[in-house]
Amino acid sequence: MKNRTTTYLLPLSILSNLFPLYGVIMYDWTIFSVVYIYWIELLIISTFQLLKILLAQGDANADFLSKITLAFKFFAFRTGIFFFYLLFIIVFLGFMVSAKEKGAGMDIFRIMTFQDAFFKVAMLSFVVYNLVEFIVKYIATGRYKYAKPADYYSMFDGRIIVVHIVVVLGTFLYQLVLDKLNADHKTAMIACVSLFIAVKLIADTVKHSLSPEETPEETTKYI
Repeated sequence: MKNRTTTYLLPLSILSNLFPLYGVIMYDWTIFSVVYIYWIELLIISTFQLLKILLAQGDANADFLSKITLAFKFFAFRTGIFFFYLLFIIVFLGFMVSAKEKGAGMDIFRIMTFQDAFFKVAMLSFVVYNLVEFIVKYIATGRYKYAKPADYYSMFDGRIIVVHIVVVLGTFLYQLVLDKLNADHKTAMIACVSLFIAVKLIADTVKHSLSPEETPEETTKYI
């Protein structure tokens, strides 16, 4: 049977991932802008992962202090990895790739300091999607009642890995279209972001389809 949450979340996932593409088409976003928004999404995902650790009630031995400690370790290690990744984004994409474009330095500054209005709208769309997913799949289903804090203590999960893969593949595709096919910036960006969206949507669909719908309490009703 098809997982019901896919029906609710897939349209929202499509919508949120279309914002970067719209930014490329209408606002001439650079490769840095697109990769940076997906880096921000990694932090958003990690924040909701942290909330899952704090709200999980499935381990009777896990008191509030132990949850706080685990959540702090999780967020410290994970954000440490992500900020190291940010150095790659700034150095490679910000200065090496975007430097070929006029006004790239000012664009990087505006994006990183959240001065771009549409960038903030796109970022909000990712927050809304992850918030709805958190409510629908974790709170509304009662999953937090039997989930253990340690279940969400992972440095890399499938969704994080997918985002990393699409960033790397998208960056190389961007360079390939520019250098080998002699395309203009916007064409290369549209190809790059389209790859981002396709891979992420496939991954999200598979994730939601494979995720169990019932809680253990609901399952026992039918046994």
